[in-house]
Amino acid sequence: MFEVETKYGKISFSQNLINRIAVEAVEHCGGRAAILNYKGKYMNVVPGIASKMNIYDEEAGGIEIIRAGAGIAVVVYIVVKFGCSISQVTNEIIDYIYDKMETIMGERPEKVTVVVTGSVSKNIARRHIEVSR
Repeated sequence: MFEVETKYGKISFSQNLINRIAVEAVEHCGGRAAILNYKGKYMNVVPGIASKMNIYDEEAGGIEIIRAGAGIAVVVYIVVKFGCSISQVTNEIIDYIYDKMETIMGERPEKVTVVVTGSVSKNIARRHIEVSR
């Protein structure tokens, strides 16, 4: 649980809410990116189903939420479709996360990092590119 202090009092947010925002950010890219875990593996079906049922806290290690100073830091691990602009996809994801978290929680996260673990065509070509803002 994450708490935000406002003029109306304390508001608590679940980690699943932030996970859902990150998943929506990747889906917003129109199939140009997919969430992978930090090892570069696709999410299993069981954690995916459990995550949608709010049983599992993280999307198979593909999303990390870390307390950073007074706020939180969000790290999202993705794979980008071959031929797509990595900078465009990562910037869209970062902007979406900042906008949605500010709208829903009333404050922006301290830092959002998108780690591109690979590019995929027929096979995954491993990469490790970090984009943060």
